[in-house]
Amino acid sequence: MTMHPHTAPFAPKDLQLLSYNVRGLNVPEKRSRLLRDLRSMRTSVAFLQETHFRADSAPHFSDAAFPTMFFSNFTLGKSRGVAILISRDVPFVVDATEIDKDGRYLFVRGTIVDSVYTFVSLYLPNKKQHTCLARVLKSLDKFQQGITIIAGDLNVPMEPHIDSSSRSSTTPSNVLRQIRKSLNEHRLVDAWRALHTDEKDFTFFSPVHNVHTRIDYFLMHYDDLTLLRSVDINTTTWSDHAPISLSMYSPLFVPKERQWRLNPSLLEDPLIQADLTSTLDSFFSENTSEDTPLPTIWEAHKAIIRGFFISRGTARKKKTGRGTKFPPEGNTDARIRT
Repeated sequence: MTMHPHTAPFAPKDLQLLSYNVRGLNVPEKRSRLLRDLRSMRTSVAFLQETHFRADSAPHFSDAAFPTMFFSNFTLGKSRGVAILISRDVPFVVDATEIDKDGRYLFVRGTIVDSVYTFVSLYLPNKKQHTCLARVLKSLDKFQQGITIIAGDLNVPMEPHIDSSSRSSTTPSNVLRQIRKSLNEHRLVDAWRALHTDEKDFTFFSPVHNVHTRIDYFLMHYDDLTLLRSVDINTTTWSDHAPISLSMYSPLFVPKERQWRLNPSLLEDPLIQADLTSTLDSFFSENTSEDTPLPTIWEAHKAIIRGFFISRGTARKKKTGRGTKFPPEGNTDARIRT
């Protein structure tokens, strides 16, 4: 790990996060390509999976644009491995880290200005994903503070009917059910799906099965969804996974307390009403089970509603070319609370 003294003033701008399964970085050319991509995408924090660095023989990896780097390398071979890289443009002050000896996860906690963040890079196995995820989240409960961002390759399409081109999954249904249960219990939301409720897009192609799937994710707590500006799946290039990017409000210029307000005009649109009904029907159909307490499902559904309206509001803004109008501070009737 290298540290960088942040002494210069920093411009107010959004935080640009990028998650990327890089399929090995032992070759210098791939490290160069990665750094070139990070610079071109103006990345603030990069979450990497499958670095394939061996703990006792990792290659030299440093860059002036990303002077703060954290690694979790596998001790038994050149496989797995995760990393978190932080741009010199981000005044991040590290407080604590937790490194997994198996190279499956990495926790980094620190502050940007006076906002606390917990960054997590995660790489789950391709079998028994639910068991590994439960173990990681149990450790994270003791570590996390502030705004938590989990990014990584979960090796599973959580909603096969829309996250897989085959509309099915080889992952057993009980594994999928347990993963959804764990996320609901920890109040975690699939950020891309929250803003793209009915869209289909993929991050990985399996030539063996001839199937496209979405298995790379950003996960956030329900209450932090109001910080989101956008989440996008980018083009697959030199890795076999597509990088995914997330843009969120920066503490450099955003007030500490942000409260999202619903634009009432969205409720008057018949098409949006129909889409919302369909989205909620689908959510309750897939998530209601004896294993998940009703209060947990209710909390999760509020995040889905919030994400749905954020997505529709953003789409309308792009279509009309103007900002979405929000009700004045005193209009509490149009305010969504959790």
